[in-house]
Amino acid sequence: MSHPEAAPSIVGAVRADLPELVERIVVRIRREIPFYAAADVVRADDLRASVRANVEYILDSLTGPAVANLSAPDVTGRTRAAQGAPLAEMLTAYRVGVAEIWSTLVATARGLPGVPADDVIDLAGVVFAAQNVYSDAALAAYRDESREMLRTRERERAALVEVILTGAQASKSPVGSDARDTLWEVAHTLRLPLDGAFLVIAAEAEPGHDPLPGVEGALAVLDVRSVWRLDADASLGVLCLPDRSRNEAALSVLGRRATRPIGASPVFAELRQAGWALQLARLALGSNAGASGVAQFRDSPIDMLVAAAPHAALETARTVLGSLLQLPPDELDLLLSTFDAWVKADGSATAAGAALYCHPNTVRYRLRRIEAGTGRALASPGDVAELVTAVRAWCELPHP
Repeated sequence: MSHPEAAPSIVGAVRADLPELVERIVVRIRREIPFYAAADVVRADDLRASVRANVEYILDSLTGPAVANLSAPDVTGRTRAAQGAPLAEMLTAYRVGVAEIWSTLVATARGLPGVPADDVIDLAGVVFAAQNVYSDAALAAYRDESREMLRTRERERAALVEVILTGAQASKSPVGSDARDTLWEVAHTLRLPLDGAFLVIAAEAEPGHDPLPGVEGALAVLDVRSVWRLDADASLGVLCLPDRSRNEAALSVLGRRATRPIGASPVFAELRQAGWALQLARLALGSNAGASGVAQFRDSPIDMLVAAAPHAALETARTVLGSLLQLPPDELDLLLSTFDAWVKADGSATAAGAALYCHPNTVRYRLRRIEAGTGRALASPGDVAELVTAVRAWCELPHP
């Protein structure tokens, strides 16, 4: 764009009063834009330096080629993003500045002899073209910095969730600090209590894909706060429930959102138990491999004992279940699910048959097969205890 012949004289006159122009713009920005009104957010000298760089860039553009170095808007955009300035208010500040520059140029032109009106009109095109380039550069820098800040926050948040799930000391904790103090600091940062009702979730994931998109907001509707960490093979989460009664509702939300299998720990009461709960969630996920929905590790003394020594529990299960393990998987699952239903029915074949939608005699036949395959008698409480433990271990723990 060509520059009007009168531009040098107009710009020269404006430069003579440049400090006053900069101060007027600063005053207008602070008066008209709420974010900038708080001097403790954007300091006066910071704002003044930014405004002066903006004004000088535009004035330089009126008398020659625009300066290629756009470091000033880049710094401004990144600084405002770091300060938390709303993008709209940053751009409004630019509009306010340009309006003041333009009104000053017009007033100055009118006070100079022999300046054609057409030159003033042509000047407008150069002013606003320069401002577009400047504000676009600031906008791009603002967005770049915002994205980088978001990535940094996500990395920091993932590291804090790692501390919760592993019980590891935070890297910046003072030497000799108490682990509970570190946990308190991390929990405070993540807005989690130390005591309450918690769940740990392990959802199977593919690299680069979140298996639970939008789950944090969906859980928040239930007043369930959650924090997450996405690994290459799993998305791990800690859920804070208002109380234990929300367990089923939270699992229902997870099931609706999930694109991959999910394992959940039992509800636990102390945040420091999250590492232990993660093991149970992973065990539940392992038992749910290839299936859909949510598998929650059962909250019972036997299940907890099985989880405490999984390798020993599986070896014991192999010994107890004996020749049953040579059956086809579907047939084995049928027998074990029948036994589990019979145990839940307090040893009643009739009640177990009703739960399984089969005749009581069918239940009795399957139980006799279990006795024959294991060498255990269901009339013996000790044998039943061994079978219950073995069946729970085989069904709850992942195995070849």
